[in-house]
Amino acid sequence: METVLQRLTDLDEIHNAIIVGKDGLLVSGILHSEDEEMIGAMSAAAFGSIASYTDQINKGESRHVIIETSSGTIQMEGAGDVILVVSTRGTGNLGRVRLEMKKACRQLAQLVGSY
Repeated sequence: METVLQRLTDLDEIHNAIIVGKDGLLVSGILHSEDEEMIGAMSAAAFGSIASYTDQINKGESRHVIIETSSGTIQMEGAGDVILVVSTRGTGNLGRVRLEMKKACRQLAQLVGSY
């Protein structure tokens, strides 16, 4: 899993990348912060809330969530029982970030499924 995260953070656009269980527990992470556990728990809660919201308004299952901030984005995508969360700096090439996240999620789903 660390290899998947390292490949993501090697991209210029991606600053942080974590894998968190849907229960909020941090699985793995490359963060420039000391609050990894809190960020993991809050990410899982946010993703869960958005998933509930899209379900309630009959828009189906959430696939990819993008939160735009004044300094970049936070993007989340489910991969089986885990959630991949990345943060970007600035605007950069968000299409490339999304594409790389999709590749990473396919790998993570296989890894998680093999446990």
